[in-house]
Amino acid sequence: MMTYIVDTYAWISYFEGKEAFKEEIEDNELETPSIVLAEITRVFRRKGLPRDAYSKTLNYIKRHSLILPLDTDHAIKSGEIAEREGLYLIDAIIYSYVDEDKDLLTGDEHFRGKPSVKLLK
Repeated sequence: MMTYIVDTYAWISYFEGKEAFKEEIEDNELETPSIVLAEITRVFRRKGLPRDAYSKTLNYIKRHSLILPLDTDHAIKSGEIAEREGLYLIDAIIYSYVDEDKDLLTGDEHFRGKPSVKLLK
């Protein structure tokens, strides 16, 4: 069993029913950076959905994944990653939680070729 850092792309794909993401999310340990909850909220708000319409989605994520707070160490590491890797800051924040025991689960092309990334479509 793997432990994955799950990004916004992966969660949205899971809730859209994409089979590759379903298998990985349902069969492994999950950790989700708290900033992902903000991004998912924004996606739903852009679609004009009221809070109660997407609160079930957020609650599912909170029940099935360890939510990782943004602490000072990850904040500093994120800035370094963003500059070094040419990532958007939010992507760098998410990627800062990846380590030798945890891969990033995503479909975001910004992560193509980066170490410790499971890129699905």
